[in-house]
Amino acid sequence: MPLESKAAVGTPSCVQPIQAAGAAATAAAPSGVDMADLKRQSVRGGAVTMVTQGIRIAIQITSVMVLSRLLSPNDYGIMAMVIGVTGFAGLFRGLGLSSAAIQKKDLHQPLQSNLFWINVAMGTLLTVIVAVASPLVAWFYGKPELSAVTLALSFSFVLSSLGTQNGARLIREMRFARQAVAGITGAVIGLAVSITMAFHGFSYWSLVWGELASSLATTILLFALSPFRPGLPTRGTGIRDMLKFGANVTAFDFVNYFHRNLDNILIGRFWGPGPLGHYSRAYALLMLPINTIRGPITVVGFPALSRLQDRPAAFREYYRKMTSFVALVSMPFTAFLFIASKVIIALALGPKWEAITPVFAILATVGFVQPVITLWGVVVLSRGMGRRYLHLGIFNTVCSAIGFAAGLPWGPIGVAVGYALVTYLSAYPILIWAFRGTPLKFGDFTAVTVRPFTASIVAAILCFYISSVISTIPPFVWLALLGSAFMASYLCTLRLLPGGKSDFAFIGNLIRPVVASSRFSSLLKI
Repeated sequence: MPLESKAAVGTPSCVQPIQAAGAAATAAAPSGVDMADLKRQSVRGGAVTMVTQGIRIAIQITSVMVLSRLLSPNDYGIMAMVIGVTGFAGLFRGLGLSSAAIQKKDLHQPLQSNLFWINVAMGTLLTVIVAVASPLVAWFYGKPELSAVTLALSFSFVLSSLGTQNGARLIREMRFARQAVAGITGAVIGLAVSITMAFHGFSYWSLVWGELASSLATTILLFALSPFRPGLPTRGTGIRDMLKFGANVTAFDFVNYFHRNLDNILIGRFWGPGPLGHYSRAYALLMLPINTIRGPITVVGFPALSRLQDRPAAFREYYRKMTSFVALVSMPFTAFLFIASKVIIALALGPKWEAITPVFAILATVGFVQPVITLWGVVVLSRGMGRRYLHLGIFNTVCSAIGFAAGLPWGPIGVAVGYALVTYLSAYPILIWAFRGTPLKFGDFTAVTVRPFTASIVAAILCFYISSVISTIPPFVWLALLGSAFMASYLCTLRLLPGGKSDFAFIGNLIRPVVASSRFSSLLKI
């Protein structure tokens, strides 16, 4: 299984938010948009992603628990060093054309065929460039073994580029089950390759070949499951506007790369592969639940909000429900991870990873607010504001770079603290800027996040004291008891807060369609 990549800030599911937004928009549907059909597609997409995310969690947990015991921090550090470089080159692989294809109101076959060939040409070019530059990567880090690793991973660019437009077509048409089948199967194959090779002592090469196997399998399945088949390139398709939109997205990805990878590069360069391995494992373990929650939201929310961009009331209602769901789930979850960080690290990774506990706990404070804040990216992209998307990315990256640099003298812990500080300090100006000229106000954000924020903090404080009282019992029992106490405290506090009754009703409406449906499996129809 490949090293888990960092989630991009602002990158473009759940049943109830989509239902509510669909209902709000149905009364005044814009021309050319069947709101009843949009609602059905969104509900099905939300249900599908709820199921598939459970499968993804199982795959990622297996990866973390098995590979962390078979591989060393140095192995992960080697992979993280190369991922920092290939991740940078990968910013240019898609040229933002996947997002452009999803957001485009009228996407015809000749236009998407041209997008396909542009993606393939760029993927091939990047494979050549990274392969030629592989000795420079080894020289930069002072690790000769990185040359061969970089050369091998360079082929992932051309492999992935072949399926870019097929994946975009599936998301645009909200065929999320087909996309899930491709992604999950690729992840399983990659994990199987990595575990097999790690068991036979191939160290960091097990991660490399797992990454390549996953890319190849996913691309093949995207081609097989997508209705899109590329034709020959043609002229006069209107591709210039798509390239302009994609250029802004790519430029955002370029600056956002430093936000997501500068910490890895700095730690690897000045502190070495061991500390970087610790930091990257802590980040990957934390991002597992965060991406599980945020991933389905962005996958479904981006195409749905793109269709609602001409209906302000429906757009606003959709955003509020979407953000409310993320806050109600992610905030208590990451607050609990902070309280139980030591035991979670020991159970998930084993005793040799105990040193990452402080880094994991600090990063959990970032994960507490990051999922709800970064939904601004879906808002801006769905409105077609490519230039603002870029400017926000530049601002966010500058703030993060300052935080990383300020904390670097104190190693991974200092970098994590700097990251946490800039995340909180930059949240308000980013949201104000992102919402300007849209149907949204900052009050729309605070109205749906203040109660889960408060209830999570109260539950964390109570469970901090409870944890010391039950500290002598076995870890699994301790975790179960503390988790139960945390959930009870969170729900009780949430219910007692003004407006908490509506949150309870909201949670019930989220769960009811899934639990009550006797034909839930039909939602997975592909």
